[in-house]
Amino acid sequence: MMLELIGAMLDAGAGLGRSLELVAALASPELSRPLGPVVSALAIGADWDTAWRSSEVRSPDLLALRDALGFAALTGAPSSAILYAQAARMRRARFRTAEKRAAALGVKLVLPLGLCSLPAFVCLGVVPVLLAMLPA
Repeated sequence: MMLELIGAMLDAGAGLGRSLELVAALASPELSRPLGPVVSALAIGADWDTAWRSSEVRSPDLLALRDALGFAALTGAPSSAILYAQAARMRRARFRTAEKRAAALGVKLVLPLGLCSLPAFVCLGVVPVLLAMLPA
């Protein structure tokens, strides 16, 4: 979401530093706290690598943001397309991960569901048929 927000701000004409500043102001504390020193360093004229070294960035989301914006910051190339592509790639990766986890959940639920439904099937389906087949 951050990548697409920054991409939209860059499409609207905002600068890279201003876009990061707005996202840092609106993001959750665990994301805005590491972005604060980066925004401040960019505001005083530090280069891109120095600005990101000034902060302790460990979040995968912020690392993806840094990597996606790094090429644009160093070359001056339009970066909104890069950000949109990065956001789409991350969305596809998360969707694939969710699909894998859902498939694994189906396999893990076979045993508990079998243990719960098999005795009920035997008691309600097999036992009455066997009792009906016994001679009176």
